[in-house]
Amino acid sequence: MPLGDGQTPSNELAAFVDWLPMHHDATLQMQPDVMILAARYGDGHMRAAKALALELLWKHPHIRVGLLDYYGFVSPRLDYTIRWAYLSSVQKAPWLWRWFYLSTQHIDPESTTQALLNRIGIQRFFEAVSLHPPRVVVSTYPTAAGVVATLKRRGRLDVTNFVVMTDYSVHSQWIHRGVDRYFVGCQDMVDEMRGRGIDPRKVEVTGIPVDGRFQLPVERDDVLRRLGLRDQPTVLYMGGSYLPQTKFVRVLQELDRIGAPHNLIIGAGREPARLRAARAFQRQSRHATAALGYVDNVHELMGASDLMVSKAGGLTVTESLCRAVPLVIYRQIPGQEEANAQFLVRHDAGVIAHNPRGVAAVVNDLLRHPGKLRRMARQANDLGRPLAASTVADAVQAALERPRLHAPA
Repeated sequence: MPLGDGQTPSNELAAFVDWLPMHHDATLQMQPDVMILAARYGDGHMRAAKALALELLWKHPHIRVGLLDYYGFVSPRLDYTIRWAYLSSVQKAPWLWRWFYLSTQHIDPESTTQALLNRIGIQRFFEAVSLHPPRVVVSTYPTAAGVVATLKRRGRLDVTNFVVMTDYSVHSQWIHRGVDRYFVGCQDMVDEMRGRGIDPRKVEVTGIPVDGRFQLPVERDDVLRRLGLRDQPTVLYMGGSYLPQTKFVRVLQELDRIGAPHNLIIGAGREPARLRAARAFQRQSRHATAALGYVDNVHELMGASDLMVSKAGGLTVTESLCRAVPLVIYRQIPGQEEANAQFLVRHDAGVIAHNPRGVAAVVNDLLRHPGKLRRMARQANDLGRPLAASTVADAVQAALERPRLHAPA
């Protein structure tokens, strides 16, 4: 049953999906028909995987669905090392991550470097699924996709191999011979993949899977009233953990100087120090402000907002498009998030700000020119694909009902 009809999966089903990637042995013991492979780098890969798993279980309850945190499963020590290296580079040496991203963006899928990446954890994964292999594997992380493609090409794993790309640009690490279909966020990517030699018939523009609640209507007045805010333009500021605390506070200070009337909703996340800073700001702010810690109703907050300030993670961008909320982009992570930001700018659904004062200047300009803001909202709405999870789930179901596609090796 589609989520768009006003119903939602039970809390128990959602809790089960959250439980799956933390219990690998139990996932494998279920002998899933569909195995979803994700990773916890940047959060978006796992969020997309969970959105798809939940949609599959909701729409097709007869399908056995598994969800593995790929690196956490094949090597917890390697998982810790890679996560530490990734977080350290994007926080302390973003130039280093940009260099790695750009230097591998166009490598040959048949290169030695890519072959090495495609073998990470390959034997551990094969041994785990070889006795009861899934019929369909869906990867939301590129290394996992490469491992499955390698096993398929070698004739060791006979599966339908799907890939869900979780950003709005193409990187070589997503491209593998032995992939049956790619699900991508926008038409721009189909054109780029054609340029890389990928048959466009293997690429489907579905959008990136997000929480099904982004399909549901939001009572804006009710949300604002619960937050103690006024009936006026509302700005949502999501200061993620990648943003240094000093920059987080500086953006608040600059936003407070804006002359245009507005509400400000602050999403401070899980860090206690950041939430304390947000609440201290709320007490002295010139504008109506709600300071929040970690929340599980971002779909409601976006639905009640006219504008959002955030970085440009693939899932954040997708959620903003699904809610038709223009994005003011600040401190995007080098590489994939820079590409996501350029995608929004190219389609007039976002603006890049280069410093806290620039954030405030862009916000003030858009609030004072509501026609421009409405135009950007329409552009975002045209790009949004809130049914992505449902569309991919239907493709998985169809693959289970027909002979395997057998992508050419």
